Amino acid sequence: MSKATVYLEGPKRTQDLLNIKWALRSAGYTIASSWHDADATPRIRAEDHWNSKSVERILGCDWLVVMCEKDNEVGMELASLAGFALARGMRVTWIGPEVRSLATFRAVQQFDTAEEFRKNILTQMYLRPALASTSERVAA
Repeated sequence: MSKATVYLEGPKRTQDLLNIKWALRSAGYTIASSWHDADATPRIRAEDHWNSKSVERILGCDWLVVMCEKDNEVGMELASLAGFALARGMRVTWIGPEVRSLATFRAVQQFDTAEEFRKNILTQMYLRPALASTSERVAA
């Protein structure tokens, strides 16, 4: 079974966001977003980041991972993007302060910090082979 294609979203390129990107890649996920691969800048302009090209890339994904820092002025744009993804049937992971309107959806998973999410990804990566070998032994 192939891994999901992920779109990684956030208001700016941070070390936490890059750590998540590398954890997801290490776990075998494909990252469809590329805005975070550009040269580091203090802030990514909204018109360069949230545009039709980005939406087209999101449409080809199975999973949206959103990082939203506390007191972030672009939180509404990120929540709207998460709503768009939910409407398309995508899985959504929200990293940061809980958004009550998103929390009621079963397809949304919320983590308080990037480190908490990164550890979850790495734990899943190492547990899956052990679970598969246990089921194979039981089937035999």
